[in-house]
Amino acid sequence: MRKTIFNFFAIFFSILGSLGVERYIQKKNDLRSKELLILNIKSELKQNYYSLIETRAALKSVVDVTDSITYNWNSINSNKIKEFYYNNQYALRDDMKTILGSRPSYKPKNLYFNSMIYSGLILEIKNINLRENLEQVYKTIDNNQSVGSYNSNDIYDWFDKLILREKNLNQEKLFDKYKDFELLKLLYDRRRNQVGFLFLTENNIKSFEKILKDLENPELLKTE
Repeated sequence: MRKTIFNFFAIFFSILGSLGVERYIQKKNDLRSKELLILNIKSELKQNYYSLIETRAALKSVVDVTDSITYNWNSINSNKIKEFYYNNQYALRDDMKTILGSRPSYKPKNLYFNSMIYSGLILEIKNINLRENLEQVYKTIDNNQSVGSYNSNDIYDWFDKLILREKNLNQEKLFDKYKDFELLKLLYDRRRNQVGFLFLTENNIKSFEKILKDLENPELLKTE
């Protein structure tokens, strides 16, 4: 009888011990997963930050080239535009349509941030301000990507209509011969849009700088 009771308690405590070990292992694995995700978030934030720095430089080049074109509109020609462009290059191609119409694009990296959202881990960040700042900055950079895109399409259309009408693929010759007030207005609109995009980009950079500075304090990223 005593042996039976002993065996019962031995089995009982063995099961409890196994469950305790499993819970401990699971807890450690969860902690490691959270720490890894947070490290990836930090890396992703830095990638976004440096991408925004590059976008800001490209936007400044767009504004500088557009200003040079509009200020010298009466005497400007395709050769002079390309000279301005080569001194402030912001695209991979150098045809007139690209120079006058392209806009710097920025593709946010948000894989690990979305993982935090979908897993609910972001709710475990104790610091409410940091959590809200993370959510806001990612939301902002996602929403800013459409700024000015319609204007680029209008400039492309200006060239495409001439190409079809004149049956001429030489964009430089078409510009030199047919530049008009419509295109000039589109370029003014383009400058205004890109200055607006530049303003938003500057604000995003400041937001990322603040968050990256906050992340230097490990206490702010502690999870429950």
